[in-house]
Amino acid sequence: MRSLFLKIFFWFWLANVLGAGAMMLAMWVGFGGGPPGFHPGMHNALTMWGRGAVAVLDHDGPDALRAYLDGAAAPPFHSMSLFDDRGTELTTGTASDQERELAMRVIRDGAPVAPDPGSFPLAAVRVHGSDGRSYAVIEQRPPGPFGRPGVAVWFLVMRLLAVVLPGGVICYGLSRYLTAPLRRLRTAAQRLAHGDLKVRAGPKVLKRRDEIGQLGRDFDFMAERVESLMSAQRRLLRDMSHELRSPLARLNIALGLVGESSDPETAAAIDRIEREAGRLEELIAGLLTLSRLEGGGVGIADGTVDLDELLQGIAADAGFEANGRGGRVCLRIADACAVPGSPELLRSAVENVVRNAVHYTAAATDVEVSLRQEARNGASEAVISVRDHGAGVPEAMLGEIFRPFYRVADARDRETGGTGLGLAIADRAVRMHGGAISATNAPEGGLVVEIRLPVTNHFPLPSGGSPSLSDAAPAIYPPAAPHGR
Repeated sequence: MRSLFLKIFFWFWLANVLGAGAMMLAMWVGFGGGPPGFHPGMHNALTMWGRGAVAVLDHDGPDALRAYLDGAAAPPFHSMSLFDDRGTELTTGTASDQERELAMRVIRDGAPVAPDPGSFPLAAVRVHGSDGRSYAVIEQRPPGPFGRPGVAVWFLVMRLLAVVLPGGVICYGLSRYLTAPLRRLRTAAQRLAHGDLKVRAGPKVLKRRDEIGQLGRDFDFMAERVESLMSAQRRLLRDMSHELRSPLARLNIALGLVGESSDPETAAAIDRIEREAGRLEELIAGLLTLSRLEGGGVGIADGTVDLDELLQGIAADAGFEANGRGGRVCLRIADACAVPGSPELLRSAVENVVRNAVHYTAAATDVEVSLRQEARNGASEAVISVRDHGAGVPEAMLGEIFRPFYRVADARDRETGGTGLGLAIADRAVRMHGGAISATNAPEGGLVVEIRLPVTNHFPLPSGGSPSLSDAAPAIYPPAAPHGR
């Protein structure tokens, strides 16, 4: 059992049942010994009832005696009667000869008689009155197991239910009391991990005065600190980006003015400065985009995006970049589908992934992009897969490449990677659209990045159903002759 609720419920309930069972067993076998043939405790109980019956008879008479014995016998299971030393039944006077003979024998010999549940239903013991006179108290039990045929199973089931049901209800309430706030904290922790920095434990947890309540207050303190630190970080990135843009713009203007009157040697240096300034501009633009995405400053349009058209445009643009390295972008579309959201954000997300694949794929190799629709957990999802043929990513780092500024390579130059923001922007944009992005290493080598987005509309293909990716003809970008691979 992995659920804490089930563990608490089961073990508390089992302890309750075992404790009650042990108590019933102790009462059953530990009432004190008795003569051979008697159930433990039966001889003592019958003697006690007999002495009480004699006392009632001496003080209150036969009518009170009859009421006393009827109450002690707990009908309809068995009956009790009292005999004097002359063999007279002192209640109804309708005793059988067998009962009378047994009473006289017990009074004469003093030896108690135990019942045999299978054949002999009578039990008898001798008692003495205050005047020394001898009496016999006889209990008649119907033959059967435990002296109660026909009701024995029912009686045991009722006793069992009397223990199991109340114990189960109490343990269920206790388990919910202990685990419900833990479930709330778990849900809050999951929301916090997914970027909801406003989430808190809630008043139901904070009102508690025990360790769970203290845990909830500590969680809220942690969430407030995380929110404060993340807000400060985003504000710092945003402010720095804005502050850097103004001097960068002035630098570009100054470079343009200097370049008009520079000699060839100086012009080469100015060109290098312009390229670096352009990269710095790209970095600042990425920082601003990431800051807006993480801070909720970018809204999602209330519309739909045709992913097949979006991918065709991205593949065409990226194909020219791939062509410069002797490669191509191959696009396969198995299902035409649409997703809700912003075309600009989704284009930025997918384009960052595709351009990242173009940058890292081996020279003269293709980047494979596919689009298909799948059913998952009862809902339709659009699955965009981008695969390169590069060196891949170490397994331990697959979940880290979507962090801002994270690079697998130790080097920080332009040859080993871009700004380190492309996949981070893609991750934030996809999650804003209710989707998910993940990366895996292909068995034959290379990295596969998969984007899953919820589908709103599915455009049926012509008769014959949706083709598989292997059947769909790939679109090659750029549409040029094969490069000889």
